[in-house]
Amino acid sequence: MDNKKLSYDQVIKGGALGVLVYLCDMWNFEAEMTAVLMPAAAYGLHWASTKVGDPKVASFLAMGTAKAKAKK
Repeated sequence: MDNKKLSYDQVIKGGALGVLVYLCDMWNFEAEMTAVLMPAAAYGLHWASTKVGDPKVASFLAMGTAKAKAKK
């Protein structure tokens, strides 16, 4: 996987976490609850990216080796 796609993937995940913090602030969640939700949300994004993309890289934008070979 090239660095450009890896950077895009990290931007997407960071943006999702930023939106979560913004929504927690808008909905007046306590700071402690937001602090507990952040690692859980990061783990959820990691888990989802292993299901969607390449499990070895944990990236939404990386294609798995089986998918890449099937495309060729």
